[in-house]
Amino acid sequence: MIHPHTVTMRQHICDFMDSQDETLLNEHARAGQWSMAQVLEHLYLMETAITTRMGTVLQQNEPTSPPLSQHSDVPSFRLTPDRSRRIEAPTDLVPADKHMTRQELHTRLSRSRSHLNQLVQSSDPQQLQQKTMNHPVFGSMTLEEWVEFIGLHEQRHLEQMKEIQSALKAAHG
Repeated sequence: MIHPHTVTMRQHICDFMDSQDETLLNEHARAGQWSMAQVLEHLYLMETAITTRMGTVLQQNEPTSPPLSQHSDVPSFRLTPDRSRRIEAPTDLVPADKHMTRQELHTRLSRSRSHLNQLVQSSDPQQLQQKTMNHPVFGSMTLEEWVEFIGLHEQRHLEQMKEIQSALKAAHG
C-alpha cells in the first residue's frame, strides 16, 4: 500500500496545478530558478527514478544495509519538507527548461504514480520493510520509507510552487 501521506500530497499537487493558469505554470519568477512546470517535471523524474531503483533492489537477492531509521525515533528523511535546508537535485533529476502543458504534466505524474503503485502492490510487504536503498543525504532507508519519502518530497516542492506563485503574483501586480 502506498503511504497515505504520499497519496494525499499527490492530490494536493494536482489540485494546485489545476488551479494555476498554464502560462504561469511555465513562467520563471526569478532568473535561474525553476518554473512551477519544471518543479512538476522534477517530481515525475524523481518518482520514476525511485521506482526504477526500488524495482532493481527488489530483484536482487543479496542483503542490503540496515536502515538508519532503526537507530532513531524520528528518521532524518522526515525533515524533507523543511525548506530552510537547501538540497541540490542530482543532474539527472533536473528538469529541462521547456514549455509543458498541464495535460502533459498530469499524464507524466499519473504514469509515474501508476508505476509506483504497480511495484508496491506486486511486492512482498516484508521485502519493502527489509530491503534498503541509500539516499545521498539521509543514508540507508527501507523501500517502505522511500515510498513515504516521495510524499514528503512532494510536500517540500508544493511549498516551493506556492513561493513561485507568490513571486509571480507580486511581479504581475
